[in-house]
Amino acid sequence: MKTARWWLLSVVAVAVLLLAPDTPGPAAQTPVTLKAVSAWTKSWVVMDMYLEWIKRVNERAGGRLKIEYIGGPEVYPAFEQLDPLKRGVIDFIVTSPAYVAGALPEVNATWFMFDASDPAKAREIGLFDRIDRITREKAGVAAVGATLWMPFSVYLNKPIEKADLRGLKMRSTPIYDPVLKGLGAATVSTPPAEIIPALQTGVVDGIAWPAIFIVQPGYARYVKYKVMPWWWLAVEGHVYANARSFDALPADLKKLLVDTLKEIERESKRYYQGKENAEDEQLKRAGVKIIELPRAEIEKLKRI
Repeated sequence: MKTARWWLLSVVAVAVLLLAPDTPGPAAQTPVTLKAVSAWTKSWVVMDMYLEWIKRVNERAGGRLKIEYIGGPEVYPAFEQLDPLKRGVIDFIVTSPAYVAGALPEVNATWFMFDASDPAKAREIGLFDRIDRITREKAGVAAVGATLWMPFSVYLNKPIEKADLRGLKMRSTPIYDPVLKGLGAATVSTPPAEIIPALQTGVVDGIAWPAIFIVQPGYARYVKYKVMPWWWLAVEGHVYANARSFDALPADLKKLLVDTLKEIERESKRYYQGKENAEDEQLKRAGVKIIELPRAEIEKLKRI
């Protein structure tokens, strides 16, 4: 009798388990979703490694974390993205230090690495850690790392023989101003979307701009000269996070975000060197001439 009762109870227990609705375990829980925005249009080459970082994180998070890229300057203007990040409306931005220089001038340090410029080097010497402490204190945002090794050149419609811009009007941002003004130029600040009309109408005679990205946005059609060697070498494409949402993540997910960005930093310089080589070939075909200034002129720029 006891054996029969035990058998009956066992059958009932198995039936209950089989008929019970599925209860999601930890792996099936709704992932934490973090919203990401960029200062640049998604299709621009300067976005490549940021989007690759998002892709790798999402693939490796095991369903626990999802970074949702919601757009670029069409969502929030490039110069205004720090505010929604601070308020937690979005969780990540990738931007230029030039675009947040008004609130966080200290992040411009990554523009002054000269020939040692490289995101992996910046992390190795502790620069991101120092910047992180400052951005947290001043704006409530965490400095996660960077996605770009960025050489910058000057593009002109008039030739020069030395680092002298007297009589020229240059499109600029706060980070370029000390050098351009120091060489005698008048500067005009315009967002990227207004550069072509400014060149077309003569509002500016030239621009300071990334050496890896002059053809794709169409600017190469409106300039005649690229000035080399590079005038700036910078660690660019800073990734900032809302500190509250970043710190609320489990330790392993924060580590995943940072470790994956470290990979991107190590790959960035070689990737973008290849992009600039390809751009230079396109510039030559478009009739843009390369002006090579003497090394002494570049040393003058560094001192400025």
